[in-house]
Amino acid sequence: MKRLILSLVIAAQAVACTPGLEVDAPDGFAELEEQKRYDYRATNAEGVVLGVRRKKNDPQGDLAFWSGALDAHLRRSGYEAVEAHDVTTKDGIKGKQIRYHRKHEGRQHHYWVTVFVTGDQVVTVEAGGDEAFFGDQEKAIQRAIKGLELG
Repeated sequence: MKRLILSLVIAAQAVACTPGLEVDAPDGFAELEEQKRYDYRATNAEGVVLGVRRKKNDPQGDLAFWSGALDAHLRRSGYEAVEAHDVTTKDGIKGKQIRYHRKHEGRQHHYWVTVFVTGDQVVTVEAGGDEAFFGDQEKAIQRAIKGLELG
């Protein structure tokens, strides 16, 4: 019984920890286990998702390089950039967030990509979902991104 209670307390904290990465999931989001392409991924009941990926900084580039490369790739893939912001994590790492729109199955979707470069790693935070549901989650997603600890 003590183990069950401890497991529930840990799960209720909604904090994902992997070495060098800590994410506070927004309220109402559930972590998706065993993700192959993400170091962390969570979704809410309406299909709004938040995901974090870490990759080797190869070729060795800075924040301007990686945010520019991702932006060019997404624009070629049909995403329309609508705004960009400088962001900073809880542990002081500066990043670039670019917000996009794209039609998917006749419906407008929002997609944010936020890029951080930490020496030998590039960390991308992706958030997206149907416009009808994403707007209600924007502030919570922004808090989760600003609350990141990348170590």
